[in-house]
Amino acid sequence: MKNKCRTYARLALLVLSLCAGHSAHAEKADRDKPIEISADRGNLDQLKGVTVWQGNVIIVQGTLKLNADRATVTQDKQGNQTMQATGRQVTFRQKLDGKNEWIEGQSNQLDYNTVSHMAVLTGNARVKRGNDLVIGNVITYNTETELYEVSSGASSNGGRVTAIIQPKPRDTTAPAAKKPDGNAP
Repeated sequence: MKNKCRTYARLALLVLSLCAGHSAHAEKADRDKPIEISADRGNLDQLKGVTVWQGNVIIVQGTLKLNADRATVTQDKQGNQTMQATGRQVTFRQKLDGKNEWIEGQSNQLDYNTVSHMAVLTGNARVKRGNDLVIGNVITYNTETELYEVSSGASSNGGRVTAIIQPKPRDTTAPAAKKPDGNAP
C-alpha cells in the first residue's frame, strides 16, 4: 500500500511538472550573483572546507532567499558543495527563469548537493509554485531534470502526500464554436 501511495504521488508530481511547463528553471542569472550570508554567528574552516552559520541565518543570491536556524556548507577540492540547512522551519523562495512566477518551499531540513543537483526537503515539507502545492514528509527535487518525488511518513498531513494542481486558464481568444446548424452563436 505504501509503494502504491508513493507511485501515485510520483505520478501526481510528474503531472505537476508537465503542467508547469519546461521553463520552470530557477532564475539563471542568480548563478552569477554574489552570495550574501548573514547570521548571528559564523565559523569558517578553510582548510577543511566547512562553514557553519548559526542563528537567524539568511542566505541571498540574486532572487534566491533562504532562511534557517543553522546552515552548514562543505566544499571539496574540486569545488563541489553540499549544504544542509536546519531549523524549526527552513524556508526558501526563488524566481523562475523568464517568468514572473516564484517557487517557494519549507521543511525542517534542506539538503542540497551540487554534484547530484538534488535538493531534499525533510520534515513537514511543502513546495509551492504559483498556486500549485505539494505536501509530504520528504520532497526530493532534481534541479537539473526538474523531477520531483514526494513521500509520506510522519508528516503533519496524516501520513499521506498531497498535490494541489490548479487548472490552466482557458484560452479566451479562440474563435467562438459553431452551433450544430453551422451558424456561429
